[in-house]
Amino acid sequence: KVYVEKMQFSSIVKRGILKLGDKQESYPLSVQFYLQPPTENISLMEFESFAIDRLKLLKAVENLGVSYVKGGESYQEKLQSELRHLKFPYHALTEDDYDARRKDHISHFILRLAYCQSEELKRWFIQQEMDLFRYRFNQLSRSLVEKFLQYAKLGYDILPET
Repeated sequence: KVYVEKMQFSSIVKRGILKLGDKQESYPLSVQFYLQPPTENISLMEFESFAIDRLKLLKAVENLGVSYVKGGESYQEKLQSELRHLKFPYHALTEDDYDARRKDHISHFILRLAYCQSEELKRWFIQQEMDLFRYRFNQLSRSLVEKFLQYAKLGYDILPET
């Protein structure tokens, strides 16, 4: 009987590890193209919270783009602070922050649905998302850029430095 219980326990542990690995594979990088919509169920509270936080983030991206030079040092510092405050992925090297990447992915699709109602809303949403992507991409190390390009299946040739 003890032997059977140990076998059951070890199989549960193995299944748990596989599930965790699958989760990590869902969001392997802090930057993404949002090609696949989320398929999991989330609570209404989480849905609302994610939507509000994403909207705050995109409004901050917009306001910072007006107040500072996009890509400038002050712009980057303020945007990083806002990302950290709202618990979105803000530092490219923290690739193990599954919850932040999950929130980023789900909240993008929530607002994508909300902002598809008119051309003006669509344009605003796309512009803020592009600015956010540009910021995040520029924060990546060379090795993470290569990892992202491989993950996104983007072919590229490395040009020699001049």
